Amino acid sequence: MPALSDLHKICGMLERGEIDRTQFLDLFTRQLTAEIGCSRAGVRMLVDTPAGRALRCLAMYDAAQSRVVSPADLPTVNSEPYFEALLRDGCVVAPDARTHPATVCFGAVYLVPSDVYSMMDVGFSVNGMLFGTFSCEEVGATMAWTQRQLQLLRKTASRASLSLLHAVTSQVDTDPGALWETSSPNRLVTMPMSLDAKN
Repeated sequence: MPALSDLHKICGMLERGEIDRTQFLDLFTRQLTAEIGCSRAGVRMLVDTPAGRALRCLAMYDAAQSRVVSPADLPTVNSEPYFEALLRDGCVVAPDARTHPATVCFGAVYLVPSDVYSMMDVGFSVNGMLFGTFSCEEVGATMAWTQRQLQLLRKTASRASLSLLHAVTSQVDTDPGALWETSSPNRLVTMPMSLDAKN
């Protein structure tokens, strides 16, 4: 599949050190938006915030604005149907996200203010633990997601999860106390590593 090969190339560029984390997220989300054919595509990770757990966007490319944007967090409060569907099916496909049982919880806090009408999310896990989602959105109108779009997003998530893990862990924070952060992404960013040059 040509679309997937382009995304593979971007993952390979990161793994070979040809691009950094920021460049990877920019190129990856830009290409994913084009290949899926949606308004926006991005990567979200579960984080702990003062208000509780949330899905924070690492990067989301907006085709209408031709740039990476920073949308609001998706709060996990009252979002049990979303996570149940994500864990059960590995994805959430909501052509009308404002009425879909799994995504209606995001209506007032995210969908309506952001003019998002449709969502298609595929979860990614590391060692069986959910860390986040690859997310596609349609702004301004609903999108009847196709099986081809879902399969492409699933295949992309399967291939890109390790690259994303590499992107998140590529900048290790060595400040005192950083290794004790409790949220999953913080643990990933601050994973301990050997200081022995031979390793």
